[in-house]
Amino acid sequence: MKKKLLLISLDAMIGKDIEILKTLPTFGPILEKASIVKCVETVYPSMTYTAHASIVSGTYPDKHGVITNEKFTPLMTQAPWYELRSQNKAQILPELAKEFGYTTFVNSWPTLVGANVDYLVQRAGIHYPKEEQESEIRKNSNDVLTQEMWDYCAEAWTLPNYYSTDKFSALASKYVIHHYQPDLTLMHMTLPDHYRHSYGVLSEKLVDAYKYLDDMLAIVVDELKANNLYEQTTFVFCSDHGQVDIHMSVNANKLLIENGLLTIDKEGKMTDWKAYVQSSGVSAHVYVKDPANTDLVSEVYELLNKNRELLCIEHIFTREQVKQTYHLDGDFSFVLESKTGSSFGFNILADYRNPIMNEDYRVSRGTHGHIPSKGEQPCLILSGPGVLEGKELSVAKVVDIAPTCAAILGFEMPQADGRVLREILVD
Repeated sequence: MKKKLLLISLDAMIGKDIEILKTLPTFGPILEKASIVKCVETVYPSMTYTAHASIVSGTYPDKHGVITNEKFTPLMTQAPWYELRSQNKAQILPELAKEFGYTTFVNSWPTLVGANVDYLVQRAGIHYPKEEQESEIRKNSNDVLTQEMWDYCAEAWTLPNYYSTDKFSALASKYVIHHYQPDLTLMHMTLPDHYRHSYGVLSEKLVDAYKYLDDMLAIVVDELKANNLYEQTTFVFCSDHGQVDIHMSVNANKLLIENGLLTIDKEGKMTDWKAYVQSSGVSAHVYVKDPANTDLVSEVYELLNKNRELLCIEHIFTREQVKQTYHLDGDFSFVLESKTGSSFGFNILADYRNPIMNEDYRVSRGTHGHIPSKGEQPCLILSGPGVLEGKELSVAKVVDIAPTCAAILGFEMPQADGRVLREILVD
């Protein structure tokens, strides 16, 4: 009998949430037999798309190339996100599993539009307005998304944002499990991240988010049971990042504008640039238009360094430093890390310091993008065939998740940076 594995990313789940999950009717029985890692080191920046590219590949950003959520695109107000599989340069778990004869289903996993898997259903990102979501979902999915399947999942879109996307994910998995019984399924659920952005990292309201996700998991679990697949399925619940609370955002680009390094028109649109600060929440990438111009690079560095207090900068990493320390590399010249309680904003017309604004994840009450050691830490839960019961590891890394899943299924990921967590696996 072929092995089955269900990998579910619960966005922004932290170690402290495990106690909530244990009390819930669907999560609880799975956790009773689980091995747990309460502290998992994420990647830098701790952004959803960067971390998900690392989870699915077992590699760091300097290898897979997804260095934040949005791709830096000069002079564009709304930059495109790293949605495409082709933007991830690394080998990934579901494509490798397919090579080893497993049927594979990718359901709403960030960065995998166009992945070479058997069944692909990719919801539109939350940055798309509601009226564009259906066309984006159809464009991003493969032939498994028939009209019948769309109609089956359509009730999800009567719900508010985040509730709707998680309901869609649950119904899509139920449909595919019922019709095709895939061996490996990847899912992404978003509600904990939304609650932390809106209400704060340790808000008591997180209980409500997990009660809803427990209902969504029940939709999937009930279908597994109906097809006699529950007992042979290994469950892996992972997380991409934690979060930190902030009370203000900082507009670093105002400094560049005032010093002639960034030009805007009367409407506030960029018309030219020599340098630009792209927000990744608590961190930011600093781009210099001509990085070969060492005088310009030095000018930008000295300007930022001289204004550390004004811009609430805790660290300025050079490209070389951040690659060596955090395995992060890209076309940027520097990476900024903000001080506790602040993040970098995205509105170039804003003042230097601004109140939080829950309409955007980078400047909301709780946010992320910080160095891995900051804030509450993500966690990892494994339960089912191939996993020991009741074991607990003190620490692991998000890059360990894919190679560990591969080992459970019976193959290796030779290109991964992470390791197999053999301490919690059955020999």
